[in-house]
Amino acid sequence: MKRLYTDELQAGMIVARTVMGTEGRTLITRNTELTANHINKLVELGIASVFVKDNLIDIEAPDLVSDMVLANVSSNLKNSLNAFSSGKELEMTALRKSVNLLIDEVVLNRNILIQKEEIRSHDDYLFFHPINVSIYAIMTGLTLGYPESNIVDLGLGALLHDIGMFTIDRSIINNPGALNQQEMDAIREHPAAGFNILRNYRELSTTSAHIAYQHHERVDGAGYPRGLLGKEIVEYAKITAVADTFDAVISDHPYRKAYSTTDGLTVLKGLQNTYFDPEIVDAFITNIAPYPIGSLIRLNDGFIAVVTAANRFNMTRPVIEIITDKHGNPIKTNLTVDLQQNGKIKIGGRLNKQEAADILEGMSRAKEDDMPGNINEAGLYKSGRNFAKG
Repeated sequence: MKRLYTDELQAGMIVARTVMGTEGRTLITRNTELTANHINKLVELGIASVFVKDNLIDIEAPDLVSDMVLANVSSNLKNSLNAFSSGKELEMTALRKSVNLLIDEVVLNRNILIQKEEIRSHDDYLFFHPINVSIYAIMTGLTLGYPESNIVDLGLGALLHDIGMFTIDRSIINNPGALNQQEMDAIREHPAAGFNILRNYRELSTTSAHIAYQHHERVDGAGYPRGLLGKEIVEYAKITAVADTFDAVISDHPYRKAYSTTDGLTVLKGLQNTYFDPEIVDAFITNIAPYPIGSLIRLNDGFIAVVTAANRFNMTRPVIEIITDKHGNPIKTNLTVDLQQNGKIKIGGRLNKQEAADILEGMSRAKEDDMPGNINEAGLYKSGRNFAKG
Protein backbone atom coordinates (compact mmCIF):
# COMPACT_ATOMS: atom_id res chain seq x y z
CA MET A 1 0.00 0.00 0.00
CA LYS A 2 1.25 3.48 -0.79
CA ARG A 3 -0.12 6.98 -0.50
CA LEU A 4 -0.15 9.04 -3.69
CA TYR A 5 -1.10 12.65 -4.23
CA THR A 6 -4.21 12.93 -6.37
CA ASP A 7 -2.27 14.28 -9.35
CA GLU A 8 -0.12 11.11 -9.28
CA LEU A 9 -3.07 8.71 -9.59
CA GLN A 10 -3.59 6.67 -12.73
CA ALA A 11 -6.57 4.78 -14.08
CA GLY A 12 -6.36 1.10 -13.22
CA MET A 13 -4.87 1.59 -9.75
CA ILE A 14 -6.70 -0.21 -6.91
CA VAL A 15 -7.86 1.81 -3.90
CA ALA A 16 -6.36 0.39 -0.68
CA ARG A 17 -8.30 2.52 1.83
CA THR A 18 -11.80 3.90 1.60
CA VAL A 19 -11.72 7.52 0.42
CA MET A 20 -13.89 9.86 2.48
CA GLY A 21 -15.08 13.33 1.56
CA THR A 22 -15.00 16.33 3.84
CA GLU A 23 -18.66 15.69 4.74
CA GLY A 24 -17.69 12.29 6.12
CA ARG A 25 -19.36 10.56 3.14
CA THR A 26 -17.71 7.57 1.49
CA LEU A 27 -16.53 8.60 -1.97
CA ILE A 28 -14.74 5.46 -3.13
CA THR A 29 -14.63 2.14 -1.29
CA ARG A 30 -11.47 0.11 -0.87
CA ASN A 31 -10.65 -2.40 -3.64
CA THR A 32 -12.24 -0.14 -6.28
CA GLU A 33 -10.33 0.11 -9.57
CA LEU A 34 -9.82 3.80 -10.33
CA THR A 35 -11.08 5.27 -13.58
CA ALA A 36 -10.33 8.63 -15.17
CA ASN A 37 -13.75 9.81 -13.95
CA HIS A 38 -12.89 8.82 -10.37
CA ILE A 39 -9.64 10.76 -10.50
CA ASN A 40 -11.24 13.86 -12.02
CA LYS A 41 -13.92 13.81 -9.31
CA LEU A 42 -11.29 13.51 -6.55
CA VAL A 43 -9.46 16.53 -7.96
CA GLU A 44 -12.73 18.46 -8.22
CA LEU A 45 -13.57 17.68 -4.58
CA GLY A 46 -10.15 18.75 -3.34
CA ILE A 47 -9.05 15.33 -2.04
CA ALA A 48 -5.31 15.66 -1.48
CA SER A 49 -4.21 12.03 -1.56
CA VAL A 50 -5.36 8.43 -1.83
CA PHE A 51 -3.96 5.10 -0.64
CA VAL A 52 -3.56 2.59 -3.48
CA LYS A 53 -2.35 -0.99 -3.56
CA ASP A 54 1.26 -1.63 -4.46
CA ASN A 55 1.98 -4.70 -6.57
CA LEU A 56 5.51 -4.93 -5.20
CA ILE A 57 4.93 -4.15 -1.53
CA ASP A 58 1.33 -4.59 -0.45
CA ILE A 59 1.47 -4.22 3.34
CA GLU A 60 -1.41 -2.59 5.19
CA ALA A 61 -1.15 -1.16 8.69
CA PRO A 62 -3.91 -2.13 11.15
CA ASP A 63 -6.58 0.50 11.75
CA LEU A 64 -6.36 2.48 14.97
CA VAL A 65 -9.71 4.12 14.18
CA SER A 66 -12.00 2.45 11.67
CA ASP A 67 -13.18 4.12 8.48
CA MET A 68 -16.78 3.91 9.74
CA VAL A 69 -16.01 5.75 12.98
CA LEU A 70 -13.90 8.36 11.19
CA ALA A 71 -16.75 8.95 8.74
CA ASN A 72 -19.21 9.35 11.62
CA VAL A 73 -16.97 11.73 13.59
CA SER A 74 -15.99 13.83 10.58
CA SER A 75 -19.64 14.15 9.54
CA ASN A 76 -20.70 15.26 13.03
CA LEU A 77 -17.84 17.74 13.26
CA LYS A 78 -18.41 19.18 9.80
CA ASN A 79 -22.15 19.58 10.40
CA SER A 80 -21.56 21.25 13.76
CA LEU A 81 -18.88 23.61 12.46
CA ASN A 82 -20.91 24.53 9.39
CA ALA A 83 -23.89 25.27 11.63
CA PHE A 84 -21.67 27.40 13.85
CA SER A 85 -20.32 29.28 10.81
CA SER A 86 -23.89 30.14 9.84
CA GLY A 87 -24.64 31.60 13.27
CA LYS A 88 -26.07 28.56 15.03
CA GLU A 89 -24.90 26.85 18.22
CA LEU A 90 -22.29 24.10 18.28
CA GLU A 91 -23.95 20.67 18.52
CA MET A 92 -22.11 19.77 21.72
CA THR A 93 -24.08 16.58 22.43
CA ALA A 94 -23.20 15.14 19.02
CA LEU A 95 -19.57 16.20 19.42
CA ARG A 96 -19.32 14.54 22.83
CA LYS A 97 -20.72 11.33 21.32
CA SER A 98 -18.08 11.58 18.60
CA VAL A 99 -15.31 11.85 21.16
CA ASN A 100 -16.68 8.81 22.99
CA LEU A 101 -16.56 6.88 19.71
CA LEU A 102 -12.92 7.86 19.24
CA ILE A 103 -12.09 6.85 22.81
CA ASP A 104 -13.77 3.46 22.36
CA GLU A 105 -11.71 2.81 19.22
CA VAL A 106 -8.42 3.91 20.77
CA VAL A 107 -8.98 1.85 23.92
CA LEU A 108 -9.99 -1.19 21.85
CA ASN A 109 -6.82 -0.88 19.74
CA ARG A 110 -4.57 0.30 22.57
CA ASN A 111 -1.60 -1.80 21.46
CA ILE A 112 -1.56 -0.36 17.95
CA LEU A 113 1.00 2.37 17.40
CA ILE A 114 -0.10 5.41 15.43
CA GLN A 115 1.25 5.21 11.90
CA LYS A 116 1.66 8.52 10.12
CA GLU A 117 -0.56 7.19 7.34
CA GLU A 118 -3.13 5.93 9.89
CA ILE A 119 -4.41 9.41 10.71
CA ARG A 120 -5.68 10.51 7.33
CA SER A 121 -4.43 13.72 5.73
CA HIS A 122 -7.00 15.77 3.82
CA ASP A 123 -6.91 18.98 1.91
CA ASP A 124 -9.65 20.46 4.12
CA TYR A 125 -7.27 20.95 7.04
CA LEU A 126 -9.62 22.96 9.26
CA PHE A 127 -12.04 20.03 9.48
CA PHE A 128 -9.72 17.02 9.71
CA HIS A 129 -6.83 18.44 11.72
CA PRO A 130 -9.01 18.64 14.90
CA ILE A 131 -9.88 14.93 14.62
CA ASN A 132 -6.21 14.01 14.32
CA VAL A 133 -5.32 16.19 17.30
CA SER A 134 -8.14 14.72 19.39
CA ILE A 135 -6.95 11.16 18.69
CA TYR A 136 -3.35 12.06 19.56
CA ALA A 137 -4.51 13.77 22.76
CA ILE A 138 -6.68 10.81 23.78
CA MET A 139 -3.78 8.38 23.37
CA THR A 140 -1.46 10.67 25.33
CA GLY A 141 -4.01 11.04 28.13
CA LEU A 142 -4.34 7.26 28.35
CA THR A 143 -0.55 6.93 28.53
CA LEU A 144 -0.48 9.46 31.38
CA GLY A 145 -3.10 7.42 33.26
CA TYR A 146 -6.06 9.81 33.00
CA PRO A 147 -9.44 8.46 34.19
CA GLU A 148 -12.22 8.14 31.61
CA SER A 149 -13.99 11.39 32.54
CA ASN A 150 -10.77 13.35 32.06
CA ILE A 151 -10.13 11.63 28.73
CA VAL A 152 -13.54 12.75 27.48
CA ASP A 153 -12.90 16.36 28.56
CA LEU A 154 -9.44 16.28 26.98
CA GLY A 155 -10.66 14.74 23.73
CA LEU A 156 -13.57 17.17 23.37
CA GLY A 157 -11.42 20.21 24.14
CA ALA A 158 -8.79 19.01 21.66
CA LEU A 159 -11.46 18.47 19.01
CA LEU A 160 -12.51 22.13 19.42
CA HIS A 161 -9.07 23.63 20.06
CA ASP A 162 -9.12 25.62 16.81
CA ILE A 163 -12.75 26.77 16.92
CA GLY A 164 -11.47 30.36 17.04
CA MET A 165 -10.06 29.92 13.52
CA PHE A 166 -13.63 30.06 12.23
CA THR A 167 -13.74 33.74 13.18
CA ILE A 168 -10.85 34.48 10.80
CA ASP A 169 -11.14 35.24 7.09
CA ARG A 170 -10.53 32.01 5.12
CA SER A 171 -8.36 33.89 2.63
CA ILE A 172 -5.82 34.40 5.43
CA ILE A 173 -5.96 30.77 6.54
CA ASN A 174 -5.53 29.44 2.99
CA ASN A 175 -2.85 31.93 1.99
CA PRO A 176 0.03 29.87 0.47
CA GLY A 177 2.53 32.68 0.90
CA ALA A 178 4.06 34.54 3.82
CA LEU A 179 1.57 36.40 6.01
CA ASN A 180 1.95 40.12 6.59
CA GLN A 181 1.91 41.53 10.12
CA GLN A 182 -1.80 42.35 10.02
CA GLU A 183 -2.62 38.79 8.96
CA MET A 184 -0.34 37.35 11.64
CA ASP A 185 -2.07 39.47 14.25
CA ALA A 186 -5.44 38.14 13.07
CA ILE A 187 -4.24 34.53 13.37
CA ARG A 188 -2.94 35.20 16.89
CA GLU A 189 -6.40 36.25 18.00
CA HIS A 190 -7.92 32.80 17.46
CA PRO A 191 -7.05 31.30 20.91
CA ALA A 192 -8.87 34.06 22.81
CA ALA A 193 -11.73 33.98 20.30
CA GLY A 194 -12.04 30.22 20.76
CA PHE A 195 -12.08 30.49 24.54
CA ASN A 196 -14.76 33.17 24.46
CA ILE A 197 -16.90 30.87 22.30
CA LEU A 198 -16.45 27.71 24.36
CA ARG A 199 -16.78 29.25 27.82
CA ASN A 200 -20.48 29.82 27.09
CA TYR A 201 -21.22 26.10 26.75
CA ARG A 202 -22.16 24.50 30.05
CA GLU A 203 -21.64 21.05 28.52
CA LEU A 204 -17.91 21.81 28.30
CA SER A 205 -15.68 22.12 31.36
CA THR A 206 -13.73 25.33 31.93
CA THR A 207 -10.49 23.35 31.71
CA SER A 208 -11.53 22.01 28.29
CA ALA A 209 -12.30 25.54 27.13
CA HIS A 210 -8.81 26.58 28.22
CA ILE A 211 -7.38 24.19 25.62
CA ALA A 212 -8.54 26.63 22.95
CA TYR A 213 -7.10 29.55 24.94
CA GLN A 214 -3.71 28.04 25.77
CA HIS A 215 -2.72 25.54 23.04
CA HIS A 216 -0.27 28.09 21.58
CA GLU A 217 1.31 28.88 24.94
CA ARG A 218 4.81 27.44 25.50
CA VAL A 219 6.37 26.31 28.78
CA ASP A 220 9.26 28.79 28.42
CA GLY A 221 6.86 31.74 28.04
CA ALA A 222 7.49 32.18 24.31
CA GLY A 223 3.91 31.39 23.27
CA TYR A 224 0.77 33.45 22.78
CA PRO A 225 -1.65 35.04 23.51
CA ARG A 226 -0.47 35.68 27.10
CA GLY A 227 3.10 34.36 27.24
CA LEU A 228 2.31 31.97 30.10
CA LEU A 229 5.02 29.89 31.77
CA GLY A 230 4.92 26.12 32.38
CA LYS A 231 2.89 25.85 35.60
CA GLU A 232 0.45 28.52 34.44
CA ILE A 233 -0.65 26.37 31.48
CA VAL A 234 -3.30 23.69 32.07
CA GLU A 235 -2.05 20.19 31.31
CA TYR A 236 -4.82 19.55 28.77
CA ALA A 237 -3.48 22.49 26.76
CA LYS A 238 0.12 21.24 27.06
CA ILE A 239 -0.96 17.89 25.62
CA THR A 240 -2.93 19.52 22.83
CA ALA A 241 0.00 21.82 22.00
CA VAL A 242 2.21 18.79 21.33
CA ALA A 243 -0.50 17.01 19.33
CA ASP A 244 -1.32 20.16 17.35
CA THR A 245 2.32 20.80 16.46
CA PHE A 246 3.03 17.21 15.44
CA ASP A 247 -0.03 16.96 13.21
CA ALA A 248 0.75 20.33 11.62
CA VAL A 249 4.32 19.24 10.87
CA ILE A 250 3.39 15.89 9.26
CA SER A 251 0.47 17.31 7.23
CA ASP A 252 0.47 18.93 3.82
CA HIS A 253 -0.03 22.69 3.64
CA PRO A 254 -0.40 25.17 0.75
CA TYR A 255 3.11 26.46 1.51
CA ARG A 256 4.97 23.12 2.03
CA LYS A 257 4.74 19.34 1.83
CA ALA A 258 4.42 17.14 4.90
CA TYR A 259 7.43 16.16 7.00
CA SER A 260 8.13 12.46 7.57
CA THR A 261 7.12 10.90 10.88
CA THR A 262 10.77 10.64 11.89
CA ASP A 263 11.35 14.33 11.18
CA GLY A 264 8.16 15.24 13.04
CA LEU A 265 9.32 13.37 16.12
CA THR A 266 12.72 15.05 15.85
CA VAL A 267 10.97 18.44 15.91
CA LEU A 268 9.14 17.53 19.13
CA LYS A 269 12.27 16.22 20.82
CA GLY A 270 14.14 19.38 19.88
CA LEU A 271 11.46 21.51 21.53
CA GLN A 272 11.37 19.64 24.85
CA ASN A 273 12.02 21.87 27.88
CA THR A 274 11.58 25.02 25.79
CA TYR A 275 8.20 24.89 24.07
CA PHE A 276 6.84 21.62 25.46
CA ASP A 277 6.68 19.75 28.75
CA PRO A 278 9.21 16.88 28.43
CA GLU A 279 7.01 14.41 30.32
CA ILE A 280 4.18 15.02 27.88
CA VAL A 281 6.45 14.75 24.84
CA ASP A 282 7.77 11.42 26.16
CA ALA A 283 4.22 10.13 26.72
CA PHE A 284 3.18 11.31 23.26
CA ILE A 285 6.14 9.72 21.48
CA THR A 286 5.46 6.29 23.00
CA ASN A 287 2.37 6.07 20.77
CA ILE A 288 3.95 7.03 17.44
CA ALA A 289 5.68 4.56 15.13
CA PRO A 290 8.88 6.31 13.91
CA TYR A 291 9.04 3.84 11.02
CA PRO A 292 5.44 3.40 9.80
CA ILE A 293 4.34 0.06 8.39
CA GLY A 294 5.07 -0.01 4.66
CA SER A 295 7.92 2.51 4.81
CA LEU A 296 11.28 1.65 3.25
CA ILE A 297 14.43 1.84 5.35
CA ARG A 298 18.14 1.49 4.65
CA LEU A 299 20.10 -0.80 6.96
CA ASN A 300 23.62 -0.08 8.17
CA ASP A 301 25.11 -2.47 5.58
CA GLY A 302 23.21 -0.85 2.69
CA PHE A 303 20.45 -3.43 2.32
CA ILE A 304 16.92 -2.07 1.82
CA ALA A 305 13.98 -3.35 3.85
CA VAL A 306 10.28 -2.63 4.24
CA VAL A 307 8.69 -2.29 7.68
CA THR A 308 6.03 -4.98 8.10
CA ALA A 309 5.08 -4.59 11.78
CA ALA A 310 5.76 -2.31 14.73
CA ASN A 311 7.10 -3.40 18.11
CA ARG A 312 4.89 -1.64 20.67
CA PHE A 313 7.51 -1.66 23.41
CA ASN A 314 10.61 -1.06 21.27
CA MET A 315 9.46 1.31 18.56
CA THR A 316 12.87 1.85 16.93
CA ARG A 317 13.25 -1.92 16.36
CA PRO A 318 10.35 -2.91 14.07
CA VAL A 319 9.82 -6.14 12.17
CA ILE A 320 11.20 -5.77 8.66
CA GLU A 321 11.42 -7.66 5.39
CA ILE A 322 14.70 -7.28 3.49
CA ILE A 323 13.93 -6.71 -0.19
CA THR A 324 17.17 -5.62 -1.93
CA ASP A 325 20.91 -5.97 -1.52
CA LYS A 326 23.17 -2.96 -0.99
CA HIS A 327 23.25 -2.33 -4.75
CA GLY A 328 19.47 -2.14 -4.98
CA ASN A 329 19.11 -5.58 -6.61
CA PRO A 330 15.99 -7.45 -5.50
CA ILE A 331 16.72 -10.65 -3.60
CA LYS A 332 14.99 -13.85 -4.60
CA THR A 333 13.70 -14.81 -1.16
CA ASN A 334 12.81 -11.93 1.12
CA LEU A 335 13.91 -12.33 4.75
CA THR A 336 11.68 -11.33 7.65
CA VAL A 337 13.64 -10.03 10.63
CA ASP A 338 12.42 -8.91 14.05
CA LEU A 339 14.98 -6.25 14.91
CA GLN A 340 14.03 -6.49 18.57
CA GLN A 341 15.50 -10.00 18.50
CA ASN A 342 18.54 -9.07 16.42
CA GLY A 343 20.84 -6.43 17.84
CA LYS A 344 23.42 -6.66 15.05
CA ILE A 345 21.31 -5.00 12.39
CA LYS A 346 20.95 -1.23 12.64
CA ILE A 347 18.61 1.13 10.80
CA GLY A 348 20.57 3.72 8.86
CA GLY A 349 17.52 5.82 8.07
CA ARG A 350 14.21 6.00 6.27
CA LEU A 351 14.19 6.47 2.50
CA ASN A 352 12.60 9.67 1.29
CA LYS A 353 9.84 9.57 -1.31
CA GLN A 354 12.17 9.84 -4.31
CA GLU A 355 14.60 7.23 -2.98
CA ALA A 356 11.73 4.84 -2.30
CA ALA A 357 10.31 5.44 -5.78
CA ASP A 358 13.70 4.70 -7.36
CA ILE A 359 14.04 1.44 -5.41
CA LEU A 360 10.53 0.32 -6.36
CA GLU A 361 11.10 1.22 -10.00
CA GLY A 362 14.27 -0.88 -10.01
CA MET A 363 12.40 -3.80 -8.44
CA SER A 364 9.64 -3.46 -11.02
CA ARG A 365 12.14 -3.57 -13.89
CA ALA A 366 13.83 -6.62 -12.39
CA LYS A 367 10.46 -8.32 -12.02
CA GLU A 368 9.62 -7.62 -15.66
CA ASP A 369 13.01 -8.99 -16.73
CA ASP A 370 12.51 -12.00 -14.42
CA MET A 371 16.05 -11.50 -13.13
CA PRO A 372 15.83 -11.27 -9.32
CA GLY A 373 19.04 -11.30 -7.36
CA ASN A 374 20.15 -14.43 -5.57
CA ILE A 375 19.97 -14.37 -1.81
CA ASN A 376 23.39 -15.98 -1.46
CA GLU A 377 24.88 -13.48 -3.92
CA ALA A 378 23.49 -10.75 -1.68
CA GLY A 379 25.87 -11.97 1.00
CA LEU A 380 23.31 -12.63 3.69
CA TYR A 381 24.48 -16.14 4.47
CA LYS A 382 28.09 -15.73 3.37
CA SER A 383 28.53 -13.19 6.12
CA GLY A 384 27.58 -15.84 8.64
CA ARG A 385 24.76 -13.74 10.10
CA ASN A 386 21.55 -15.35 11.24
CA PHE A 387 18.89 -12.69 10.70
CA ALA A 388 16.17 -14.64 12.42
CA LYS A 389 17.91 -15.20 15.75
CA GLY A 390 20.36 -12.32 16.09
